[in-house]
Amino acid sequence: MNSYKEQITVKSYETDHKGNLKPFVFMNHAQEMAGADAIRLGFGFDDLIKNGNVWVLSRVHVKFLRMPEWREVLEMETWHKGADRLFGFRDFRVSDKSGNEIILATSSWLVINYETRRVQRIESILRSDLTDSQNIDAIKEPAARLYSPGDLLLTSKRVVTISDIDINKHTNNARYVEWAMDAIKPEVGFNMSVKEMWINFNNESLAGDEIDLYTSYDPSLFVEGKRGETSIFQLKILNG
Repeated sequence: MNSYKEQITVKSYETDHKGNLKPFVFMNHAQEMAGADAIRLGFGFDDLIKNGNVWVLSRVHVKFLRMPEWREVLEMETWHKGADRLFGFRDFRVSDKSGNEIILATSSWLVINYETRRVQRIESILRSDLTDSQNIDAIKEPAARLYSPGDLLLTSKRVVTISDIDINKHTNNARYVEWAMDAIKPEVGFNMSVKEMWINFNNESLAGDEIDLYTSYDPSLFVEGKRGETSIFQLKILNG
């Protein structure tokens, strides 16, 4: 199965104080390319919504071998990597103009019913040749389930606003990464170099929800967003 590719130029508003790509920006590009490739393969948003279903991102693992820089021209590639009973798998690769790999990622997706929000079996959504699809691995192992450390401390709160909501009527996945980075101590964030990150999207949040953000710094940076006792998302970062 052929991969889907796009050329990307890093914009100034996509960079941090060092002129490097912000991690949440990669998430924005990844979800857009995933959607475009799914349309190409016949199981995009328009195809699924006919039967009342939508894709939602569940888990992601990203390796930043090098952070892209402002004005850099990149090639981003993605491919569908098959499925099991619940998860559909998709990998990503970003290369610089010399063809060097600089970002590798793997992701796990669920299909839910738009009205009931119940998870659907992948076999009922995809053709058999897509369910059993095999491709090369950007990262071999599927994105891992995260377990929260015991020393998390409440550090800030966010109220979900209209600008956080996407076409699935819930908070967009990239916003959680942005919230997590904002929850980090400034003295840590300004000196941090993200080498690897893992994200679990555990439950939806909706407009008006108040999300408590908890952080831990040792041995790895960990941020969890919770609505009451319900875990909304977890993010783990390996700082280089």
